[in-house]
Amino acid sequence: MPLYAFRCETCGPFEEWRPLSEYSKPAQCPRCQAGARRVVTPPNLVKTPPEIRKARALEEKSAHEPEVVGGPLPGRPFSRPHSLHSPPWTVSH
Repeated sequence: MPLYAFRCETCGPFEEWRPLSEYSKPAQCPRCQAGARRVVTPPNLVKTPPEIRKARALEEKSAHEPEVVGGPLPGRPFSRPHSLHSPPWTVSH
């Protein structure tokens, strides 16, 4: 059930939870019991900080176009596998 905003001419603004089927019906003011009209309000949107927005964009891009690394990772020395016959992810005994 959504929360709707109303305005009583006498008492001022108030909010009320009600079903979607009753979105256009007037409400009764909880103080004076007079009829009150619904007030259309903007959605409660939050602006995402630039750092998080950039991280999400990179994450979305990497899901479809992963970045190809052509050399050693920064700060790590490049090492070759111990054996040329076994894949690098296997452990030799």
